[in-house]
Amino acid sequence: MRPAKTFELTIPSKLEELESIQKLIAEASLAFGLSEDMAYWMELTISESVINAIRHGNQFDPSKKARLAISFDGENVEVIVEDQGEGFDLEELADPTKAENLLKPCGRGILIIRSFMDEVSLTPKEGGGTRLHMLKRVPDLQV
Repeated sequence: MRPAKTFELTIPSKLEELESIQKLIAEASLAFGLSEDMAYWMELTISESVINAIRHGNQFDPSKKARLAISFDGENVEVIVEDQGEGFDLEELADPTKAENLLKPCGRGILIIRSFMDEVSLTPKEGGGTRLHMLKRVPDLQV
């Protein structure tokens, strides 16, 4: 296994900052040699997780920061998204596929994240906030 290459960015909690997040994801996907399809799903999944950090975690408070780190060790893409919010339990989220939740305006982001990523965990961050850790195995890349 080779040393991981990491791309990082910390932004204020404003949706206008998403363009810089998307540029970082594109740069990382290119550097990691991800296929166009894999890069698309990475961008969708990571963007959704950062939007969740800004909206649900930090409540759109621009004085609170959201942090993104994307790394690749040759076999796994590891993504960490951190916020300064109160946190929540992944297991307590309503199932967006149940009839009573189908028309609700939110709740599908975590479903998308869990569907694409191989591992997803949420932990409290030391000093406050939440850390979302995601892992996608891509062992077939020859980088």
